[in-house]
Amino acid sequence: MPVPMDPRTPQQRVSDQLAAAHRQLTRPGLTRADRARVADRIHDLTAQARRIGA
Repeated sequence: MPVPMDPRTPQQRVSDQLAAAHRQLTRPGLTRADRARVADRIHDLTAQARRIGA
């Protein structure tokens, strides 16, 4: 069975993931640990976006 292909470019995928992480960060009721985890994810995604030129 063939694997479905994602029609988005790598830049679009990173951009979508960053937007989702920012939405998650603004949710009420996040613990400090969750907030730190999401902030780390945003930092990693931002670095990845710089590398691929998004």
